[in-house]
Amino acid sequence: MMFSMPALGLLAALSGCSKAQSGGGAKGRPAPSVVVTKVVARDVPIEVVAPVDLRPLEQADVGSKVLGYVDAIFVERGDRVKKGQIVALVRPSDLPDQLAAARSSIGQIKAQAALARTNYERAAKLAPSGVVSQQELQSASAALASAESSEASMQAQISGLAIRLGETRITSPITGYVSARRLDPGALVGPPGGGAIITVVRMDRLRVFLTLNETDAMGVAVGMDAHVELDALPGRSFTGKVVRVAPSFDPLTRTLEAEVQLPNDSGELRPGMYGHGAIRRETHPNTAVLPVNAVQISSRQKYVFVLHDTKVERRAITTGAEVEDGTLLEVRSGITPGEEVVIAGADSLADGATVRATRDVDPYTGASTVAGTRPTGPSPKQN
Repeated sequence: MMFSMPALGLLAALSGCSKAQSGGGAKGRPAPSVVVTKVVARDVPIEVVAPVDLRPLEQADVGSKVLGYVDAIFVERGDRVKKGQIVALVRPSDLPDQLAAARSSIGQIKAQAALARTNYERAAKLAPSGVVSQQELQSASAALASAESSEASMQAQISGLAIRLGETRITSPITGYVSARRLDPGALVGPPGGGAIITVVRMDRLRVFLTLNETDAMGVAVGMDAHVELDALPGRSFTGKVVRVAPSFDPLTRTLEAEVQLPNDSGELRPGMYGHGAIRRETHPNTAVLPVNAVQISSRQKYVFVLHDTKVERRAITTGAEVEDGTLLEVRSGITPGEEVVIAGADSLADGATVRATRDVDPYTGASTVAGTRPTGPSPKQN
């Protein structure tokens, strides 16, 4: 088929337009935007964390050994008491009468003992001359021993009654604070059915118990540093030491208890406060750390996108402990401090993709974390 020169020129023009249109469609999509941050190096503490509640170092329920009625209580809840301080009085039911009867009987018993002693001395003098037989001498000796034993028994009974009468003055066994007043005057106390009158707790030192599973318990020892954060006092940490570790695991829960004591000289901490405690087992020095939202997971493999100029590289990593309440992760292998990783916009990326990177920006709010942001990489062309 023969074409004229004007027809050939038209075909060439149409072909050129078609190529221009197809080329313009290919270059219209810009590179995706991402937020990146640098991997930093820091000391990573390896800690065992568990929920805890504060408990007093010592706690005593103060009751009465003597059966009777509460006559008076001298302290109220919240009062500070010292060891040996009188906190209550108990009116005994029959102790005074028993003591009076015992004291009246002791005189008669002493007289009987004196008579038995005189008879024995007389028999001992007359026995060598044969006036008193050996049987009479032995009877006098036995009577003296019995009278002396009765006298000693009554003296012990009087002493015991006096001691029990003195125990009607109830004293605090420890120095601390009254945490509860359980009874009022007139209540029956003492054995067998009486209960505690008040409860005293020692608060200058408090203790917490961390319940550890078998894995976490390995390596925990007395003397390790520990700290406690309380829900009632956010943003503050209270340090202490591990003072005891249980020798065996609980057979029911398969857990081990470690005791941590905290100084509380100011009295700011109170028993019953709830929070979280941590025992520092070791520290990994100068370890790479990155934000947790930089880590992607696929087929149980963790990886990050590392920025190289304007392109990203998908790189597998191995993570370790969580840092700062789980906002950061320790990286044991796969990345080095100083490299930049994508922390936002990584969902649609692939290995080798070209990106537009923005630094120093909060990926959640978009606010700048420094004086300004610095975008890099190719910018979309204007039509």
